[in-house]
Amino acid sequence: MISILLIIIFFTFYSLYATTNRVKVNSNLGIETYIQKHKKNTKAIGLLLFIISLVLAVYVLGLGVGLLFSVIAYMTLGGLVILLAPLQIINYKNIIIIGVFFFLIELFQQISSL
Repeated sequence: MISILLIIIFFTFYSLYATTNRVKVNSNLGIETYIQKHKKNTKAIGLLLFIISLVLAVYVLGLGVGLLFSVIAYMTLGGLVILLAPLQIINYKNIIIIGVFFFLIELFQQISSL
């Protein structure tokens, strides 16, 4: 569940990052052209994803830990997006590999705790 939450947080921050006028967004994921054309819709979707991820974190982890996790995850993933997006390292292949890796770690950890 944490890995899904991290993926939601990543796409939230990336969608809001791609709507800014200050940075030139490269089309690595393919959705950047849609984001640039429909900025209002993308900002609304990004804010909705932000609220969903915050509520989901509080539901899964509890109030204190969920809020702290959300703040730390947004700072960490936000920093990674700001650093790696101009270098064109963020693409579907890397996102899928990292997502599956974290999902497997979470799965094995839950299986080993039984």
